Parts: sequence; structure tokens; C-alpha cells
Amino acid sequence: MPSVLLFPGQGTEAVGMSSGWESHGAWVDTLQAAESHTGYPLRRLMAEGPLEALRFQRHAPCAVLAHSVGLFRAWRAAGMPLPVAAAGHSMGFYSALVAAGVVPLEAALDLISAVEDLSGAAFADRPMGMAFAIGVPELDLRRALLAHPELALSNRNGQAQFTISGPVAALEPLVETLRPSALKAGLLPVKHPLHGPHMAALLPAISRRLATVKPVPPAFPLISHFDGRLLNTGAEAWDDGVASVALPVDWLAVVARLRSLGAPLAECGHGNQLTGLTRWAERSLSVTSLQARPC
Repeated sequence: MPSVLLFPGQGTEAVGMSSGWESHGAWVDTLQAAESHTGYPLRRLMAEGPLEALRFQRHAPCAVLAHSVGLFRAWRAAGMPLPVAAAGHSMGFYSALVAAGVVPLEAALDLISAVEDLSGAAFADRPMGMAFAIGVPELDLRRALLAHPELALSNRNGQAQFTISGPVAALEPLVETLRPSALKAGLLPVKHPLHGPHMAALLPAISRRLATVKPVPPAFPLISHFDGRLLNTGAEAWDDGVASVALPVDWLAVVARLRSLGAPLAECGHGNQLTGLTRWAERSLSVTSLQARPC
């Protein structure tokens, strides 16, 4: 049966993630195109590391995007039917955009570059970032945020799994406040306040940088990670992707949509980021892995 594909975001990069895929022509072609466009040695970093270089702010999202799209194309070349729909978590939505044919790989890489360039300039004098909290009820987290109005709840990954974005100077005391009652809490290795209102002021400049991109209708519907709605036109899918840097992620809304579709689920990327998040949100859903099943 055709599946619904789930494309993971940054944080899934790891040395060895390309193992077993270097012989697949469609995967190799995708990585070569990404390397040619960015100038980054993505295949070497994915295969050999070092991990610190792979996780560098500009390398990691490009590696995750190219690898996920490469997996999709390798599976399609092996005969996998088009999915019923696709969702992406955070920048994983860019992978879904490219897989669905809304924009070429190069446009998604340019979007990553635009976000990095403009965020770096905007927040050069004010360190920004994101924090995570696991095992804290949402009401308790929102109460704690009242003491830090400069912070924003940026991801609802589950009933008690959240990320928060904003100035590092406010994130650090929030983490200390949450740590005694949380299963885990800490800062994430990102330098931008993604999926929060601080990024909203950058959207006009990001749109201008990408003004020549002409989206086309997707080969299959995409699911917005903002509210779980189905995106059926190229324009609305691309607009959602550009705006996603400032829109919060609500994976619970995505899971509700997945449940309504009633199709098998498969994660298209390295690791089990979305397998875990989806299962924690809805125990009746199971997710297979395209990474773990050679095509």
C-alpha cells in the first residue's frame, strides 16, 4: 500500500548515516547535486565525520535534506509508489517539498542558506537559540514562560515534549527552573530562535532572496507542521515552507492528520526521530523506516 512519508529534521545527522546508500545511483546523484550547489563535502562528512563538522550549523541541515531526498529518490527508482501524503518535522518539511516536486533541491538549499545568512546578521549581537523540555506538563511550562516574555513555545512535539526559542540569556534560567521537575531539559545546538516570533521580521527578506522560485503543484499532498492541514497546491506548500521558520511546530496536529488518513507510515531519513515522536503521541500508530530497509 502507498504510505504516508515522514521526513525528519535537523538533529538526525550522524557519522555513518550514508552507510549502505553510496551504491544507489539516485542517492549519489542527489548528494552530488547538493555538494555542487553548496560547496560542502556532505558525503565525506556523513561517512567519515568528524561529527562536529557534520553538525556545523550550515552543514547539518543540508546533509539531512540531501540524504532524505536521496532516500526517497532511491526508493522511487526501485519501484516504490508515490505516497498518499507526506509530512516533515521542522526543516524536514523542506525535504517533503523537494520530494513532492514543489521546488527543486537547489531552491530548498537556498532557503536554508537564506535563513542562515539573515539570522546570523540579525542576531549577531544578541545570542539566540532553542531549549528543550521533556516530561514537563504543558501548563507548567506555560506558567514558567510567564516569567520570560521574550521566549516562545516553538514546538509541541508531544504531550510533554517541547522546545522553546528566544535569547540564550533567558533560555538558560528557564532551563534551570524546569530541570528539577523535567525528565530532561537543556539547550539545543542551534544558534537561531527557529519557529518563534523573533524570526518573523526576517520573512520579507527571505522571500525577496527566493523571489525567482516558481513552485509547482505537489505530486502528493503535504501536511503542514503548523496546524496539520493538507497543502494541495504548490504556492501554499512553498509559502508554508518559507513561513515555517517563524511558525511553531505542532506535531500533535500532524499526528491527528496521520490518524485520519489511515495509511501506513514510513520515516524517510536517518534515525527514528519521527518514529518516536509519533508513537509517543499516538500509541496505535507504527512507523517503519526507509533507511533501515535497503531498497
